[in-house]
Amino acid sequence: MAGRATGGNRVLLRMPDGTTTFRVYHDGGNFTDYDIRHDDLPITIDADALAAFYQVGERTILDHSPEVLGLRKIESA
Repeated sequence: MAGRATGGNRVLLRMPDGTTTFRVYHDGGNFTDYDIRHDDLPITIDADALAAFYQVGERTILDHSPEVLGLRKIESA
């Protein structure tokens, strides 16, 4: 059985075992977790998601914004 996967309150979650899950929230605080099998699904990050891109050495990272992480710019001498 298949249902439409558009709209609603949905998030990507990193699980304790390192896998990523697609969580769909329902009324009453209930939710359903889905394994991700889609290989090229477009993602839109909401403006209020408090997310930012970083580069550390050669690594590129998507994480919480500097405000959430308590980061501040260090002035160079």
